[in-house]
Amino acid sequence: MVNSVHDRDAAARFTALILIGLLIVRLACILLTPLELYADEAQYWRWGQSLEWGYYSKPPLIAWLIHATTSVFGDSAWAIRLPAPFLHTIAAWCLFLLGRNMAGPKVGLMAAVGYALMPAVFLSSTVLSTDGVLMPIWALALWLTWRARQGEAGWIGFVSLGLAIGAGFLAKYAMLYFVIGLALIIIFDGPSRRHFLSLKGVATALTALAVFAPHLVWNAQNDFATV
Repeated sequence: MVNSVHDRDAAARFTALILIGLLIVRLACILLTPLELYADEAQYWRWGQSLEWGYYSKPPLIAWLIHATTSVFGDSAWAIRLPAPFLHTIAAWCLFLLGRNMAGPKVGLMAAVGYALMPAVFLSSTVLSTDGVLMPIWALALWLTWRARQGEAGWIGFVSLGLAIGAGFLAKYAMLYFVIGLALIIIFDGPSRRHFLSLKGVATALTALAVFAPHLVWNAQNDFATV
């Protein structure tokens, strides 16, 4: 037991150090790059000038993040991109937690570092996109789903999963694929079915709907522009 706890703590520290080191490198890339905003980033920045529950072609979360960082640091390219490396670092850490819970600390470490070192992730950490906003939410929802499936999540865990699913829809409609996957595991996996077809599962669904509902109302009031 002592060795197991020691291994978990050691893997967590080592993973955290690697992710922090990569975060510093990515922040340096953002600060030093001569590249201007690409078209989508400029559009997201324009949306972020006013806070709404929806925009022409995307849900609102990316514009809200840009609004937050530019309100503090100004309308520079690096300030607009600032959330990107932090978001992918959070995603990697959530994958560490998931891998550690599923198969042990070494698997968690490999999952986190493997994700963080993928070329597409490295590129996505230096620009701000809806995919980059979605990934940490998706990874967090995966970890919470596993905890719920294993019976390790109480009411807070199920409600947190609902918050993550709702926030995922506010980041990108591709969160729908997560919901489809969750529905499939409820159908085919006994432990998932037992835990999610319960009052706690209802709490997850109602929380997700409550988070996403204002965006649906905004769309209804604006001729479903985003949809």
